[in-house]
Amino acid sequence: MVEKCCTIKSMKMKILDYVKKKQELTNYGVAKELRKIGVEVTTQGIDQYDKGAARSMRFDVLLGLRKLSGLTWDQFGKMLEGEFEQ
Repeated sequence: MVEKCCTIKSMKMKILDYVKKKQELTNYGVAKELRKIGVEVTTQGIDQYDKGAARSMRFDVLLGLRKLSGLTWDQFGKMLEGEFEQ
């Protein structure tokens, strides 16, 4: 039997806010930078994450945000872990 691990607080993730501040980008800019590194995402998709309206986040988007953040895997993992309730 698998126990419930964690639940997400909100898809309005602090990680997206961190990337936007660090790179001085709008949602359009984030989408554009993600597309440059091969992540197919629309500005509207980023808007959904920013508003907290998304129900999930694609793994490739999450990995792209890590790359744009400039954080190490360890730092990014700690930030991501903080997005969830135990």
